[in-house]
Amino acid sequence: MQISTNIWQWIAVICIFGMWSLPLYKDNPFYRVCQNVFVGSCAGHAIGIAIGNIVNYGFQPLVAQSKIDLLIPIILGIMLYTRFFPGIAWLSRWPVAFLVGVGVGQTIYSSLMSQVINQSIAAMTKFPQPTVGATINGLVSLIGLLSILTYFLFTVPQSPFVRGVSKVGRWMMMVTFGVGFGNVVSGRLSVLLGELLKIFGDWLGMI
Repeated sequence: MQISTNIWQWIAVICIFGMWSLPLYKDNPFYRVCQNVFVGSCAGHAIGIAIGNIVNYGFQPLVAQSKIDLLIPIILGIMLYTRFFPGIAWLSRWPVAFLVGVGVGQTIYSSLMSQVINQSIAAMTKFPQPTVGATINGLVSLIGLLSILTYFLFTVPQSPFVRGVSKVGRWMMMVTFGVGFGNVVSGRLSVLLGELLKIFGDWLGMI
């Protein structure tokens, strides 16, 4: 075993133990210090990235390459800070309106593409598929789609057939939710294993 002499490895492991102290023990000053260090470092990193983006993608192209069109986003960004001056605070509404409009437009487009159009295209399976496995996979997807849609149909008479298909859809959703939960747990375990590897490998040198 060869313990690391890198000061940053020690700081990282101390912060790991500090964050673990909350679920393993209780709320304590050690945990709060590590939490503040984490939040502060994330905020500082975000501020540094933001300043770097302004310099690299705003002022430098404007000055070095004479891209006059960059004056528009720069002016809009400066107008956001007019809200701190009561006399001209109304100017901040223009960039906010622009950001909200662009965000809503992008959200609508991405939502329609990912949740409606692409899902509809993926549901249009051609049978038979080149292989038996692909054919079975397509059948399972088609049956799951139709049964889950039937589960949410409340405007048709609930005949025995409709109730049976709805029950299949409910089981399909339960399987899907179970797989999703399993993926979340697997992701958390991979993070835990990474932290343990950092402790026993990079810090203690046991691995």
